[in-house]
Amino acid sequence: MRTNPSAASPLAPLAPSPRPAGACASGPGGERTGGGAAASRADAAAVGGGASAVSGGKMNYMPGTASLIQDIDKKHLVLLRDGRTLIGYLRSIDQFANLVLHQTVERIHVGKRYGDIPRGIFVVRGENVVLLGEIDLEKESDTPLQQVSIEEILEVQRVEQQAKQESEKLKAQALKERGLSIPRADTLDEY
Repeated sequence: MRTNPSAASPLAPLAPSPRPAGACASGPGGERTGGGAAASRADAAAVGGGASAVSGGKMNYMPGTASLIQDIDKKHLVLLRDGRTLIGYLRSIDQFANLVLHQTVERIHVGKRYGDIPRGIFVVRGENVVLLGEIDLEKESDTPLQQVSIEEILEVQRVEQQAKQESEKLKAQALKERGLSIPRADTLDEY
């Protein structure tokens, strides 16, 4: 393994490898020996087509949820698998896309109206996230939707859900009269 003899810290960058990217040194008998961290970074850049190349000590591209580190402390909209919409400041994220949102509100949309229910600090398990996007604070107020009180939006949502259930009952009854049936939602696979 190559090390930089002038490095004062064990975390100091290693000397660049004179070998081409992807080349490994061979020991006696042809066995492969490690090429050090510099060779590993070069190998990763060669394998990834250069997308994760290191330039000047800074990484140009970070794969997976690590790319969201730059979005910490920004306002985000999160759409959950159960259909709920959360809006809050992203405070933390991990490798599983688990999120911690601060000053979170649950936004309920019905037609051209919406209402916000304050939720405070909200921890979201990564597998429940369908969509995560940063909110442009300059355009946030330019919405054609009308904000209403929590009580009003919950009442409108309840009425809409009742109408939807009645419609589904009528549809199921019409299909049953014709000898057809719709499988119940709880018997279907979630995935």
